[in-house]
Amino acid sequence: MNEREHIVNRDLGVLDDAHYGGRIARAEYRARRRNVLSALRDSAGVTARNILAQPPPRQPAAVAPEDVLPALFGASPTNRLLLIVFAFGALACAVLLGLLLFTN
Repeated sequence: MNEREHIVNRDLGVLDDAHYGGRIARAEYRARRRNVLSALRDSAGVTARNILAQPPPRQPAAVAPEDVLPALFGASPTNRLLLIVFAFGALACAVLLGLLLFTN
């Protein structure tokens, strides 16, 4: 912030304290606030602003339908091995459960 903005911020703080403390009425507070803020206006009557440009939001990369499994499980051999072990474990659990339920 430049020096002028610091002065205006300080003056607005003093005005806020006076208004919330009940020392000045609402109409007087608004009139004084307009006067303080007019110090920040340029000759055309437009308030000077420091606008930071925001980058556009990132869009997720589109995944082709044939690339869904590599996108989910990765292309590394370790991930594929874990997927195979998990599938065999689930199959073994299903077989054991079936044997337990239907043998009695």
